[in-house]
Amino acid sequence: MKLKAILLASMLALSVNSAYAGNFVSLTQGVGGDLSLANGGLKNGINNPNRDIFYIENLTSTTYLSGYEYGSDNGVVASALNYRTFATTTGNPTISTGTLSLVDWRVTENVTLLPGIAQATVFDYVYRDSADGKLVFGTRYMNLVDNDQEVNYLYRQGAGDNPSVAWTFLSDFDLRMYQAGQTNDFTYDPVVDYTNGIVRQKADISVSEGNPWSGLYLVKTDAVNYGLGANAIGYYQAGEEGQSVVGGFMTGFVATPVPEAETYALMLAGLGVAGAAARRRQSK
Repeated sequence: MKLKAILLASMLALSVNSAYAGNFVSLTQGVGGDLSLANGGLKNGINNPNRDIFYIENLTSTTYLSGYEYGSDNGVVASALNYRTFATTTGNPTISTGTLSLVDWRVTENVTLLPGIAQATVFDYVYRDSADGKLVFGTRYMNLVDNDQEVNYLYRQGAGDNPSVAWTFLSDFDLRMYQAGQTNDFTYDPVVDYTNGIVRQKADISVSEGNPWSGLYLVKTDAVNYGLGANAIGYYQAGEEGQSVVGGFMTGFVATPVPEAETYALMLAGLGVAGAAARRRQSK
């Protein structure tokens, strides 16, 4: 499905009073570990950003990290991204604003889809949301080769507990997020298995179809810490149009859990023992 630049221009031209866009959407475990649209385990967006439950409006961002200019083919690394959300209920929308402040980022170039073909550049971000102080992981997949190959699913592993998702435009080459759910499945089955700690975000990222870049796909987590983890970011071509079913995973940022109360107690006890031993050595 092609996303025309005029769609973005029309979206930006709409006033706040007429826009009913979305917010971060919480993902569920479905029913009995089975995810489907019917039981809410999978959630769909729509092709109108002003009615899309996943879409958060990207307000003007003015600060960018050196080396990556807004709108360039190298991608966008916004050090501060101001956004606006809207309640999805009928009637007058409830409007909220916030800022995603960049904490960390990485870029992986020459990502292969078909063997031996450098297909894409993938950006990986960690933001802190001013609205609630939570960590937000961002993925931006940039398909750079016109060879009829596409990415249908992006994954974020190590998403922590109670993840919620959203997306926003960074350029008029960006594609929306079609669907989201907690699964590692790469088929088009209507019912898929729940997978703890991994979020699948559906797209159709294809240079040949005019959708070369994903938007900024966001996953918010309850975790307060993060680190690098193997297989943190995944990407898959699901064979929608007869292509090979191929994909891969790469190192990226993952949520790290806060130690439980018992762990804190053991840590404090250990520190107390170490401190007592040090004091005994000093007294001798």
